[in-house]
Amino acid sequence: MRLSLRWVVLSLLPLAAQTAPKPKIVFVCEHGSAKSIVAATEFQRMAKEKGLDVNILARGTNPDPEIPPMIRAGLKADGHEIGDLKPTKISAKDLAGATRIVSFGPDLAPWLAERTTVADWSATPSLADNYPAARDYIRRQLDNLLQGLKSNSPRR
Repeated sequence: MRLSLRWVVLSLLPLAAQTAPKPKIVFVCEHGSAKSIVAATEFQRMAKEKGLDVNILARGTNPDPEIPPMIRAGLKADGHEIGDLKPTKISAKDLAGATRIVSFGPDLAPWLAERTTVADWSATPSLADNYPAARDYIRRQLDNLLQGLKSNSPRR
């Protein structure tokens, strides 16, 4: 029995779609306890609402031991519970294979492969100075990021 190559390829397409890795988005701020946490938490909600399955990381180059109570309170007021989440130090493994990397200011060169593109969101206002304004700025940036991911994702 001879199978055509076209039939074999077409029959494997659904399997390939199921095993394709999820896009990985990495948000990095200096302390890993404010901007990257808010961005990751908000992006998780936005991606879920749009039906986009992504792997999202929040990291810091010099992480704080805890997420400040003010950030926890702001997230909680927005309907987000982060439990006992603690800031995590960035590693090269975190950035490897990332679909998008966003820096809120830190230089990520020590952890990056050569010619890796990093989005610079260092203009984000301080969450400590005005949480709602900074959060809204982050949400606008995330909306643009989400639109880019949706337009580049394969149709199912």
